[in-house]
Amino acid sequence: MNRKVLFVDDDVNLLESFRRQLHKKVNLITAEGPKAGIETAARQGPFAVVISDYSMPVMNGVDMLRVIRHGNPDTVRILLTGHADVEIAIQAVNEGNIFRLLTKPCPPETIEKVLLDAFRHYDLVTAERELLEKTLKGSVSVLCDLISLVKPDVFGRVSRILPHLRGVSKRMADPRPWETETAAMLSVVGFITLPDSLIRKVEKGQPLTDAELQQFLGHPAFGARLVGKIPRMDGVAAIVAHQEKHYEGGGVPKEAAPGEAIPLGARILKAVVDFDILLANGMPKAEAITKMERRKGAYDPKVVAALAEVINEQARYAMQKVHLHALAPGMILAEDLYGQRGSETLLLMAKGRELNETVIEYILDNSRTVKINQPVAVIQPL
Repeated sequence: MNRKVLFVDDDVNLLESFRRQLHKKVNLITAEGPKAGIETAARQGPFAVVISDYSMPVMNGVDMLRVIRHGNPDTVRILLTGHADVEIAIQAVNEGNIFRLLTKPCPPETIEKVLLDAFRHYDLVTAERELLEKTLKGSVSVLCDLISLVKPDVFGRVSRILPHLRGVSKRMADPRPWETETAAMLSVVGFITLPDSLIRKVEKGQPLTDAELQQFLGHPAFGARLVGKIPRMDGVAAIVAHQEKHYEGGGVPKEAAPGEAIPLGARILKAVVDFDILLANGMPKAEAITKMERRKGAYDPKVVAALAEVINEQARYAMQKVHLHALAPGMILAEDLYGQRGSETLLLMAKGRELNETVIEYILDNSRTVKINQPVAVIQPL
C-alpha cells in the first residue's frame, strides 16, 4: 500500500521537526516551499498524503495543493495554518480541496491520527476507482466481443476507425479520450435493431429511402439508452447519441445544439466513421479527405484537419502475412477472414478488426472445425 507522505513548508526547522517525529512511522519526504513541493510531487509521486503549510511566499498552500491535485487527484490533501488564516482555510475545506485542516502548533499524536484517517481515505478512493475502471473496461470488452462475434462485418468498422480516432483525439487535446474511444467501440450497439440489408446499404454509401433513413437515424438513440444504463457512462452515452449530429445542426438529435456544443468525442466519431465508409468504397485517402472538406457544415473543420494529419502518418504500419498461431494482440486484419465448412463459406472476422486475446482464441477454436486459408494478411503497427 502507498504510505508516502509529502510535507511542504518554507520553515526548515519545522520540516526537520516533523521528519524526526514521523520518519519511523511513514515514508516521509519534505520540500521547502511551494515550488519544491510541486516539483517533488511530480517527480517522486504519487503520494498518498500531502501536508502543506498555508502561509508561504509566492504561492499559498491552498493554491499549491490545487496544482498537485490536477496531477494526482487521489492524493489526500491536509492543510496546516495559523489562527489568522483559519477563515480562508475553512473556505478551502468547504470547497472540497482539503481533507483536513490543522492549526499550528499541532501535537505529534494529532498528526499521527490524522495521517491514519488520511491513509484509510486514500485506500478507499483508490480501491473504488480501480474497481470502477476494471468493471467498466471489463463490461465494455465483453459487450464488444459479443457484438464482433454476432455481427463481425459491422464491428470490423470499429477496429478500422480506432487508430484514426485515437490520433485525432490526441491532436484535439481531448480531455476525455477514454470516453471517446469507449463510445466508438459501443457506437454500433444500436445496429442490432437494423436489418442487414440496410446496414449493407449504409456501409456501401448507397442512398437510402426516407423510411430507411429514419430507421437508420434511430440507432444512436437506441444505443445511447443501452449504454446509459451502465453506471458512470453518461459521457459515453452522450457521444453515442450525437454520433450522427452534423456540425452545423443537421442530423440527430434534432433538438441538440450545433457546433462546439456537440460533444467533442461525437464530432471526432462522425468524421472518422464517414472517412472509413469512403475508404471502404474504394476512394483514396487523400480524395476522401478532400470530399469531407467540401461537405460544408457536416463536420468540425478542426477535426477534419486533425484527421488529415493522422492519415499522413500511415506509413508507420507494415503489412505482413502470418499463420494463425502467430497472431498477436494489436495486429489488425488486412482482409476479411473466411472459413470453409464443406460447401459453406463463413465470414469469421471482417477486415480492420484489431485482434485481442478473445478474438484470437475465437479464431483458433474455429480453425479446429473450419478450414481457414493461411497465412493471414495483417497490419502490424511499427
